[in-house]
Amino acid sequence: MLEKIKLIIKKEKFHPGIISLFINHNFLIRKSIKKAIKENATLLQGSLLDFGCGTKPYKPYFTNIKEYTGVDFKIEGREEYQKEVDVFYDGKTIPFEDNSFDAILCTEVLEHVFNIEDLLKEFNRVLKENGKAIITTPFMSEEHEMPYDFARYTTPALKHLYQKNGFKIVSNFKTGNYIEVVFQFSLNYLKNILPQNKVIKQLILLPFIFLFNLLGLVFGFILPKDQTAYFNNVFILKKTI
Repeated sequence: MLEKIKLIIKKEKFHPGIISLFINHNFLIRKSIKKAIKENATLLQGSLLDFGCGTKPYKPYFTNIKEYTGVDFKIEGREEYQKEVDVFYDGKTIPFEDNSFDAILCTEVLEHVFNIEDLLKEFNRVLKENGKAIITTPFMSEEHEMPYDFARYTTPALKHLYQKNGFKIVSNFKTGNYIEVVFQFSLNYLKNILPQNKVIKQLILLPFIFLFNLLGLVFGFILPKDQTAYFNNVFILKKTI
Protein backbone atom coordinates (compact mmCIF):
# COMPACT_ATOMS: atom_id res chain seq x y z
CA MET A 1 0.00 0.00 0.00
CA LEU A 2 2.79 2.39 0.94
CA GLU A 3 4.64 1.67 -2.30
CA LYS A 4 1.47 2.31 -4.28
CA ILE A 5 1.07 5.70 -2.58
CA LYS A 6 4.70 6.56 -3.36
CA LEU A 7 4.16 5.71 -7.04
CA ILE A 8 1.06 7.91 -7.18
CA ILE A 9 2.93 10.83 -5.59
CA LYS A 10 5.84 10.34 -7.99
CA LYS A 11 3.52 10.35 -11.00
CA GLU A 12 1.57 13.37 -9.82
CA LYS A 13 4.77 15.36 -9.34
CA PHE A 14 5.37 15.70 -13.08
CA HIS A 15 1.98 14.67 -14.51
CA PRO A 16 -0.46 16.57 -12.30
CA GLY A 17 -4.09 15.60 -12.51
CA ILE A 18 -7.05 15.91 -10.14
CA ILE A 19 -5.13 14.22 -7.31
CA SER A 20 -2.36 16.83 -7.56
CA LEU A 21 -4.88 19.57 -6.90
CA PHE A 22 -5.09 18.17 -3.35
CA ILE A 23 -1.50 17.03 -2.64
CA ASN A 24 1.00 18.83 -4.90
CA HIS A 25 2.18 22.24 -3.70
CA ASN A 26 3.77 22.80 -7.13
CA PHE A 27 0.59 21.93 -9.01
CA LEU A 28 0.21 25.33 -10.70
CA ILE A 29 3.78 25.29 -12.00
CA ARG A 30 3.88 21.64 -13.02
CA LYS A 31 0.58 21.62 -14.87
CA SER A 32 1.77 24.46 -17.13
CA ILE A 33 5.11 22.76 -17.89
CA LYS A 34 3.36 19.47 -18.64
CA LYS A 35 0.93 21.21 -20.99
CA ALA A 36 3.73 23.05 -22.83
CA ILE A 37 5.79 19.89 -23.38
CA LYS A 38 2.85 17.65 -24.28
CA GLU A 39 1.47 20.09 -26.87
CA ASN A 40 4.85 20.48 -28.60
CA ALA A 41 6.32 16.98 -28.24
CA THR A 42 5.39 15.91 -31.78
CA LEU A 43 7.69 18.63 -33.19
CA LEU A 44 10.67 16.47 -32.21
CA GLN A 45 11.49 13.36 -34.23
CA GLY A 46 14.22 10.76 -34.64
CA SER A 47 16.88 10.53 -31.94
CA LEU A 48 16.47 12.70 -28.85
CA LEU A 49 18.86 13.86 -26.14
CA ASP A 50 17.06 14.60 -22.87
CA PHE A 51 19.55 16.83 -21.06
CA GLY A 52 18.97 17.00 -17.31
CA CYS A 53 16.68 14.00 -17.71
CA GLY A 54 16.39 12.82 -14.10
CA THR A 55 13.77 10.06 -14.29
CA LYS A 56 12.72 10.97 -17.86
CA PRO A 57 9.22 11.99 -16.75
CA TYR A 58 8.16 13.38 -20.13
CA LYS A 59 9.39 10.51 -22.30
CA PRO A 60 5.86 9.09 -22.94
CA TYR A 61 4.85 12.28 -24.78
CA PHE A 62 7.53 11.91 -27.47
CA THR A 63 5.82 9.40 -29.69
CA ASN A 64 7.84 10.36 -32.79
CA ILE A 65 11.16 9.64 -31.10
CA LYS A 66 12.90 6.40 -32.08
CA GLU A 67 15.91 6.67 -29.78
CA TYR A 68 15.69 8.41 -26.36
CA THR A 69 18.94 9.14 -24.49
CA GLY A 70 19.08 10.70 -21.04
CA VAL A 71 22.02 12.76 -19.80
CA ASP A 72 22.30 14.35 -16.35
CA PHE A 73 24.79 15.91 -14.00
CA LYS A 74 26.90 13.71 -11.74
CA ILE A 75 26.15 15.07 -8.26
CA GLU A 76 27.16 13.18 -5.13
CA GLY A 77 24.18 11.77 -3.27
CA ARG A 78 21.69 12.07 -6.13
CA GLU A 79 22.35 8.82 -7.98
CA GLU A 80 19.41 7.05 -6.32
CA TYR A 81 17.07 9.56 -7.89
CA GLN A 82 18.59 9.34 -11.34
CA LYS A 83 17.92 5.74 -12.28
CA GLU A 84 16.93 6.70 -15.80
CA VAL A 85 20.23 8.42 -16.63
CA ASP A 86 22.10 6.80 -19.53
CA VAL A 87 25.21 9.00 -19.48
CA PHE A 88 26.50 11.56 -16.98
CA TYR A 89 27.67 15.07 -17.92
CA ASP A 90 31.01 16.27 -16.56
CA GLY A 91 30.10 19.97 -16.63
CA LYS A 92 32.11 20.68 -19.78
CA THR A 93 31.47 18.26 -22.62
CA ILE A 94 28.37 16.29 -23.58
CA PRO A 95 29.92 12.84 -24.24
CA PHE A 96 28.70 12.36 -27.82
CA GLU A 97 30.14 13.08 -31.25
CA ASP A 98 29.15 16.06 -33.39
CA ASN A 99 25.75 15.85 -35.10
CA SER A 100 24.59 12.89 -33.00
CA PHE A 101 20.95 13.84 -32.35
CA ASP A 102 17.90 15.02 -34.26
CA ALA A 103 16.38 16.70 -31.22
CA ILE A 104 17.08 17.98 -27.71
CA LEU A 105 14.79 18.31 -24.71
CA CYS A 106 15.95 20.40 -21.76
CA THR A 107 13.45 21.20 -19.01
CA GLU A 108 14.20 23.33 -15.94
CA VAL A 109 17.96 22.90 -16.22
CA LEU A 110 19.64 26.08 -17.47
CA GLU A 111 19.20 27.84 -14.13
CA HIS A 112 21.54 25.20 -12.69
CA VAL A 113 24.27 25.85 -15.27
CA PHE A 114 26.85 28.52 -14.49
CA ASN A 115 28.52 28.37 -17.91
CA ILE A 116 25.31 28.55 -19.94
CA GLU A 117 26.91 29.67 -23.22
CA ASP A 118 29.34 26.77 -23.14
CA LEU A 119 26.42 24.38 -22.70
CA LEU A 120 24.42 25.95 -25.55
CA LYS A 121 27.46 25.54 -27.80
CA GLU A 122 27.50 21.87 -26.80
CA PHE A 123 23.81 21.56 -27.63
CA ASN A 124 24.53 23.03 -31.05
CA ARG A 125 27.50 20.71 -31.58
CA VAL A 126 25.68 17.43 -30.85
CA LEU A 127 22.53 18.47 -32.72
CA LYS A 128 22.24 17.58 -36.40
CA GLU A 129 21.72 20.22 -39.08
CA ASN A 130 18.17 21.62 -38.83
CA GLY A 131 17.68 19.71 -35.59
CA LYS A 132 15.15 21.08 -33.12
CA ALA A 133 15.12 21.65 -29.38
CA ILE A 134 12.51 22.32 -26.71
CA ILE A 135 13.94 24.21 -23.74
CA THR A 136 12.03 25.41 -20.68
CA THR A 137 13.50 27.64 -17.98
CA PRO A 138 11.94 29.08 -14.81
CA PHE A 139 11.44 32.80 -14.34
CA MET A 140 9.39 33.09 -11.13
CA SER A 141 10.68 30.29 -8.93
CA GLU A 142 12.09 29.80 -5.46
CA GLU A 143 15.71 28.88 -5.01
CA HIS A 144 15.84 25.11 -5.39
CA GLU A 145 18.30 22.21 -5.49
CA MET A 146 20.71 24.37 -3.56
CA PRO A 147 23.55 25.17 -3.84
CA TYR A 148 23.19 24.46 -7.58
CA ASP A 149 20.71 27.21 -8.45
CA PHE A 150 22.52 30.03 -10.25
CA ALA A 151 20.24 32.23 -12.36
CA ARG A 152 16.87 33.37 -13.69
CA TYR A 153 16.53 34.53 -17.31
CA THR A 154 14.05 36.91 -18.92
CA THR A 155 12.63 36.29 -22.39
CA PRO A 156 14.93 38.84 -24.11
CA ALA A 157 17.98 37.38 -22.38
CA LEU A 158 17.15 33.88 -23.59
CA LYS A 159 16.46 35.09 -27.13
CA HIS A 160 19.88 36.73 -27.20
CA LEU A 161 21.65 33.67 -25.80
CA TYR A 162 20.00 31.20 -28.17
CA GLN A 163 20.55 33.29 -31.29
CA LYS A 164 24.14 34.06 -30.32
CA ASN A 165 24.90 30.35 -30.02
CA GLY A 166 23.57 29.14 -33.35
CA PHE A 167 19.83 28.70 -32.92
CA LYS A 168 16.83 30.12 -34.73
CA ILE A 169 13.79 30.77 -32.56
CA VAL A 170 10.86 28.87 -34.09
CA SER A 171 8.47 29.99 -31.35
CA ASN A 172 8.43 30.96 -27.70
CA PHE A 173 5.84 31.59 -25.03
CA LYS A 174 5.39 31.99 -21.28
CA THR A 175 3.57 29.64 -18.91
CA GLY A 176 1.45 30.80 -16.00
CA ASN A 177 0.31 34.32 -15.21
CA TYR A 178 0.55 36.91 -12.46
CA ILE A 179 -2.42 35.58 -10.48
CA GLU A 180 -1.14 32.00 -10.53
CA VAL A 181 2.29 33.22 -9.43
CA VAL A 182 0.73 35.07 -6.46
CA PHE A 183 -1.09 31.97 -5.23
CA GLN A 184 1.92 29.73 -5.90
CA PHE A 185 4.25 31.95 -3.89
CA SER A 186 1.71 32.31 -1.08
CA LEU A 187 1.63 28.52 -0.83
CA ASN A 188 5.43 28.38 -0.96
CA TYR A 189 5.59 30.86 1.93
CA LEU A 190 3.36 28.68 4.10
CA LYS A 191 5.41 25.62 3.22
CA ASN A 192 8.63 27.35 4.21
CA ILE A 193 7.49 28.57 7.64
CA LEU A 194 5.95 25.28 8.76
CA PRO A 195 7.85 22.74 10.91
CA GLN A 196 10.64 20.93 9.11
CA ASN A 197 9.32 17.47 9.90
CA LYS A 198 8.05 16.28 6.51
CA VAL A 199 5.03 14.38 7.82
CA ILE A 200 3.83 17.20 10.07
CA LYS A 201 4.49 19.78 7.37
CA GLN A 202 2.48 17.88 4.77
CA LEU A 203 -0.45 17.24 7.09
CA ILE A 204 -0.73 20.92 8.02
CA LEU A 205 -0.20 22.01 4.43
CA LEU A 206 -2.79 19.73 2.76
CA PRO A 207 -5.88 21.94 3.17
CA PHE A 208 -3.92 24.99 2.02
CA ILE A 209 -2.61 23.12 -1.03
CA PHE A 210 -6.14 22.45 -2.25
CA LEU A 211 -7.39 25.96 -1.41
CA PHE A 212 -4.52 27.87 -3.04
CA ASN A 213 -4.34 25.59 -6.08
CA LEU A 214 -8.08 25.94 -6.66
CA LEU A 215 -8.08 29.72 -6.17
CA GLY A 216 -5.06 30.06 -8.47
CA LEU A 217 -6.83 28.07 -11.18
CA VAL A 218 -10.14 29.92 -10.89
CA PHE A 219 -8.88 33.49 -10.57
CA GLY A 220 -6.07 32.89 -13.05
CA PHE A 221 -8.75 31.91 -15.56
CA ILE A 222 -11.42 34.56 -14.96
CA LEU A 223 -9.32 37.65 -14.23
CA PRO A 224 -7.53 39.66 -16.97
CA LYS A 225 -4.28 37.98 -18.01
CA ASP A 226 -0.99 39.61 -17.01
CA GLN A 227 2.29 37.87 -17.81
CA THR A 228 4.75 40.42 -16.48
CA ALA A 229 5.16 37.76 -13.79
CA TYR A 230 4.99 34.14 -14.96
CA PHE A 231 6.40 30.70 -14.27
CA ASN A 232 8.44 29.61 -17.28
CA ASN A 233 9.88 30.52 -20.65
CA VAL A 234 9.36 27.85 -23.30
CA PHE A 235 11.41 28.00 -26.51
CA ILE A 236 11.22 25.87 -29.63
CA LEU A 237 14.58 26.20 -31.38
CA LYS A 238 16.17 25.08 -34.65
CA LYS A 239 19.88 24.71 -35.27
CA THR A 240 21.10 27.21 -37.88
CA ILE A 241 24.89 26.86 -37.82
